[in-house]
Amino acid sequence: MIKFTKFSIIFLLLASCGFQSIYISEKSDFNFKKSSAVGDIKISNNIINNLNSLKNASGEYELIIESNFKKDVSSKNKKGDPEVFDMSLDVNLTLKKDDEILRNRFVETLSYNNLKSKFELKQYENNLKSNLIEKITRDILIYLGSI
Repeated sequence: MIKFTKFSIIFLLLASCGFQSIYISEKSDFNFKKSSAVGDIKISNNIINNLNSLKNASGEYELIIESNFKKDVSSKNKKGDPEVFDMSLDVNLTLKKDDEILRNRFVETLSYNNLKSKFELKQYENNLKSNLIEKITRDILIYLGSI
């Protein structure tokens, strides 16, 4: 009986915590009618696809996303082979509404070690790249929710 009471209290506390996903846009006041991608088109289109839940024909804003992806060698060993890479994603967000223009910049960077297998390295880089895109998308959603 005591275990059931403890479980019930914990369940009630957790159920009423008010958690909501940031991708749910039903309560968001922000809508955009038109979007365009500049720079790295694949990344920009991926971000726009993640934001399509905010697209509305009666929206007031035009959304322009410019993205730049960069991968650099941070460290090399004695032979000159790369050991550590740096990956950065820079996204410039521009919102246009009649004469009003809002701009914001979102940057995410990370470092990772080289792998012996080039195939595994490419898969790992693609995974890291998609994680950077997800982080930037979350940041953009938070920013758009504050407008």
